[in-house]
Amino acid sequence: MKKALVILCGGLSTRMGSNKTFLPFGSTSLLKYQIARFRPYFETIYLSVPAMEDDDFSYEDYCGCRAIHDKYAKIGPMGGLFSCLSSVPEDILFFTPVDAPFTNPALADEICTQLESDETKYACAIQNPEGRVQPLFTAYTKRCLPVMEDLIQKKAYRLKFLLTPEDTLILDRFLPPEQFFNMNDPQSYYYALQKLSVERPGEFPPDFGKQDSCISGRVPILSFTAKSGTGKTTYLEKLIPLLKQKHLRIAVVKHDAHGFQIDKPGKDSYRLTQAGADHMVLTSEDQTAAILSHKVQHPSLASILARIENVDFIITEGYKLGNQKKIHLLRKGHNETPVGNQENTIAYVTDFPFKADVPVFDLNRPEDILPFLTDYIHSCRTLQK
Repeated sequence: MKKALVILCGGLSTRMGSNKTFLPFGSTSLLKYQIARFRPYFETIYLSVPAMEDDDFSYEDYCGCRAIHDKYAKIGPMGGLFSCLSSVPEDILFFTPVDAPFTNPALADEICTQLESDETKYACAIQNPEGRVQPLFTAYTKRCLPVMEDLIQKKAYRLKFLLTPEDTLILDRFLPPEQFFNMNDPQSYYYALQKLSVERPGEFPPDFGKQDSCISGRVPILSFTAKSGTGKTTYLEKLIPLLKQKHLRIAVVKHDAHGFQIDKPGKDSYRLTQAGADHMVLTSEDQTAAILSHKVQHPSLASILARIENVDFIITEGYKLGNQKKIHLLRKGHNETPVGNQENTIAYVTDFPFKADVPVFDLNRPEDILPFLTDYIHSCRTLQK
């Protein structure tokens, strides 16, 4: 069975404010960046574009790929999938959004191979960490066309109606969070550029992103750092309730240099980890805990922050060697000199007189720093606009 890739370029980009397909991305455009990533795995690449788009523009001249216009206007991804599957000779089409720049092309190739080997299914997909099928990083065969046509006639345009358990093969893999990242607005676009600048520094100015290190994706971040035993946790224990009174959703990332153990002998999760599970996820109706093993390489702070969603402010305790914005805690007789990287220090918290070029707050009065922090969060949000 022959396969091909389809890059979905049909989104309206209303939140982004401009067509995402042609956004600058490193030394090229987002579309050309995606084509270059997937080209080693797919000899043929098509583009799915809106029905109403200007026919005078030649995608073939721009990037060497044939554009397939939607046969049905404004019915979402279903229209793009149906139009492409019914217009090309290949038996298997793999679909990926143009605005998902950090997916794994090799995984796309593997999904196509898995689907080819199972004649009982017409689609092969992955699931996100919450268990939801991802219909736009998925391979489809032409066998789904009659089903799609019927759904379109019924105006049932949601892809969940197409990806039924009977007809969809789920590729079970533990995947990193960037696999599910989409650029939907200017903030997420800038976050993607920051990530790309780390991977390809030669394509960006030397100081790109450094002035905005207060932002993780779309969420302000601030580290509280100090020598062990200074009282960071005690201070944050008093500060967080004050922030909660401002109706802020708070996430805290605590770095433990000495290691830690969540599982306890006798618990089911401990037994499964001891049996050889590399990752352990515990979930219930009101909370989820993930224990991710990384014995070979310590994860970067950025990769940890990428997993955090639905919060207004991220506090990290530790990470004193990083270049993120930070506040140093000092305590008389224990730690009177800042430790770690002094870059991007925006304040100090002490219990003794301390001279600095940035604000200094009382360690015993966390309420004093509250206006400073709320201004900081507001300024970070303004920076994103």
